[in-house]
Amino acid sequence: MLASRSPRRFELLRLLVPADRIRVVPPRTSEEASFAGCTTLAAVAGRLAEIVRAKAGDVQAQLERAPHLAGPASLVIAADTVVVAGDEPDRLVPLGQPAAGDAGRDDVRRWFKEYYAGRTHTVMTGLLIMCGNRQVHESAIRTELRFRADATDLVEWYLGTGEPWGKAGGYAIQGAGSVFVEQVAGSLSNVIGLPLERLQTLFQADRLPAVRSAS
Repeated sequence: MLASRSPRRFELLRLLVPADRIRVVPPRTSEEASFAGCTTLAAVAGRLAEIVRAKAGDVQAQLERAPHLAGPASLVIAADTVVVAGDEPDRLVPLGQPAAGDAGRDDVRRWFKEYYAGRTHTVMTGLLIMCGNRQVHESAIRTELRFRADATDLVEWYLGTGEPWGKAGGYAIQGAGSVFVEQVAGSLSNVIGLPLERLQTLFQADRLPAVRSAS
């Protein structure tokens, strides 16, 4: 079970698991805890853990009320991704999805100018996997990205693509946003929204037998 509304996470997961073996069950609410007050990577990781636990718990509760949707050994996979910017380790700034309209455009312009162009930022994904009511894996995976110094020169073009909306940090590395990236240290799929390397390692180590037997 993929506890997500994100089509990107589904497309990533199907690279490891046949699509007909994946059932998408979104959480009943799209409201999530904010990252307000999270100014360190440790604090961001803690908030991500809260968010993915809430997502997985919501979907697990749905399955308990409708047991025909899942077998006794079905897994629930939940994830959430955030961009973290800033040069001072104790004064970091989590960047969510830009708002709609002019306010969101202004946010993306500011993010590119203050946090992205010629600088390195972090993308962190919280990952939680449950089997029934038992948690079998939890982690926060980090990827470091550096954007090219002239990224601000292209921000108006990028806004015109419409791609920044609905994306953490206001860009999509799997799309037109890839033109800004100068260097990636870590998992590329983690930036898109699901760390496939971590999942594949768990599958191969027989840590997630329900998924591995289905693939």
